[in-house]
Amino acid sequence: MIGSDVVGRLFALRAAGPFQRLEDAELLLIARHARPRAFAPGKVVIPAGTVGEALFVVAAGGAETAGAPAPVVFDAPGLLFGLAARADYVAGPEGLEALVIAKPHVFTIARECPEFVVGLRDLAGPA
Repeated sequence: MIGSDVVGRLFALRAAGPFQRLEDAELLLIARHARPRAFAPGKVVIPAGTVGEALFVVAAGGAETAGAPAPVVFDAPGLLFGLAARADYVAGPEGLEALVIAKPHVFTIARECPEFVVGLRDLAGPA
């Protein structure tokens, strides 16, 4: 049986860029591994200079970095390429509810679902 919490996470993932390219069965697997986290307004989510160990997917509220809104899916460069965050990521004025996917799970998703990697690339915009 699939719990309502997992279904809620599945729908939150479905709404986020790179996850829109995945099938429901793939999303269900990811939703089972995504962990919900809540951050109060202004709380630092990822400090500048740190390398990501997780991918963050905004489920409600938002985050900011360098004075601008953060993408709905953030810290892929840190996670995938070991790049340190250039600026703090902080929860926005309404706070942040995020689904957090640990690095090992993200690498498995990337390996098994190439469409996901294309979606991450699309988030970054044209090179």
